[in-house]
Amino acid sequence: MFYSSRDNMLSTYSKMNSTYDQLSSGKRVLTPADDPVASAQSLNTKTRQSIVEQYNRNADYADKNLDLTESVLDQTGDVLNRLKELAIQLGSDQYSDDQIKAAGVEAKELLNQLQGLVNTQNETDEYIFAGSQGDQKAYSGLSFQGDDIERELQVSDDVFTPANVTGAKAFENLKDEAGNLLEFRDDSGNLLPSNMMGAVKQLVDATGNGTNQVVDKEMIRKSIDDIDVAFDQALQARSEVGARQSTISSLKSSNEDFVSFAKKSISNLEDLDYAEAISQFKVQQMSLQASQQAFGQIQGLSLFNYV
Repeated sequence: MFYSSRDNMLSTYSKMNSTYDQLSSGKRVLTPADDPVASAQSLNTKTRQSIVEQYNRNADYADKNLDLTESVLDQTGDVLNRLKELAIQLGSDQYSDDQIKAAGVEAKELLNQLQGLVNTQNETDEYIFAGSQGDQKAYSGLSFQGDDIERELQVSDDVFTPANVTGAKAFENLKDEAGNLLEFRDDSGNLLPSNMMGAVKQLVDATGNGTNQVVDKEMIRKSIDDIDVAFDQALQARSEVGARQSTISSLKSSNEDFVSFAKKSISNLEDLDYAEAISQFKVQQMSLQASQQAFGQIQGLSLFNYV
């Protein structure tokens, strides 16, 4: 009788202590033993939630990088449009060579601006157009120094999206309608790279702002179409950026919906019903008090009580 009363009191105390811990934490399931099934379901949901949250961190990084890329490509398009305007203007017969040279200074400044744009760095100091070689400049002078590798990030179970656009895709290997590489030359007749920078350098030299300072109106007129090709290729790259961002936005929304669902599921599995727990705690308190009183009475008994 003594041991039974003691065990009953200790059991009631243990249950009350467990309920107190639940009230303090706000959680119904504190250990797997509290509810093995709910604990296992909660663990699985948390694991999945963690994976999906990583997908969204990847998506955020890719989206931010693509936002910057889109902005730079927009600025590049504006510069190329202005260069085309200059080529059309200076290719007419109403300007003298001296006037063309003076106006061509702007073309040279715009080339310098493009050289800055193609070597844009993101917030982690990576050169965004350098492909997989983000730690080095995409361009050295007129020449592309990067590669054509796009860095992919996983943004869902089945989708990997490129987080960058390479200079190789946006600015290199300019071709005519027949698919032939365009040929650009400086004012000394030397071949220039078949890229956006080469097309613009050819125009700059043709305005008399190159090494030999000789105006070449025919080359200025040729540059109109060449710059058009460069513009179209940069525009195509920008369109790809927009398509990727649309995909990322859709997947981020789905991921966020799942995270919200997961949090609610975990809450339903783990969170405490305070009203029920408080009521249970009060019952356990009364039960403990009764057990303590009974134990005290039994503890005071001895054989002399029966003599």
